[in-house]
Amino acid sequence: MVKRELIRLLKAAVLCIAFCALLALGVALLLRTPLLSGLKAYLYRLLLLDALCCLLLLAVVVFVWIKTNEPFGISLSSAVLCVGLSTLLMALFLSLGPMTIERSYTIYSLAEMRDSSQEVYSAQEMKGRFIDGFIEEANENQKRIDEQVSVGNLEPVDGGYKITSKGKRLIDMMRLVEAVFPVPDKTCIYPNGN
Repeated sequence: MVKRELIRLLKAAVLCIAFCALLALGVALLLRTPLLSGLKAYLYRLLLLDALCCLLLLAVVVFVWIKTNEPFGISLSSAVLCVGLSTLLMALFLSLGPMTIERSYTIYSLAEMRDSSQEVYSAQEMKGRFIDGFIEEANENQKRIDEQVSVGNLEPVDGGYKITSKGKRLIDMMRLVEAVFPVPDKTCIYPNGN
């Protein structure tokens, strides 16, 4: 009996891996379409596309499992749980993979160094190139402001921006998380050293 359960568990793990691959393919293809392209927050678009692919995959799984009686020796409930687990794993991957590429100081700096004929940079040169290239030329600062306005953390006021109560709650929540999982440099969460 234990051997049979281990085999079923192994089949479910393989099914989760297959579902992760299908979800990744679905999100990758949908990112190349205009679907949800109006969202300012890239992470939200990634997660919504993952959820959409999850629903499509769930519909296919239910259809296949209803038409066939426990394919691969896995019950419908186990297959549905595999879809859910795969969706969560893909959300984690999307948050830690593509999302960091879009926002990372490190990735930008390394990519610029890789594509440059200059081999050695001083720290000041790296800072200047990042500010000139990433922040100013790519207008990343305004993109981040627009993103925060679209999610409701900032609101435009008299030619400027004001943090909303939602934005304040987000910072309070992040400070609580930081209290449990301390970061080595607290200036990102306590800019004035408070």
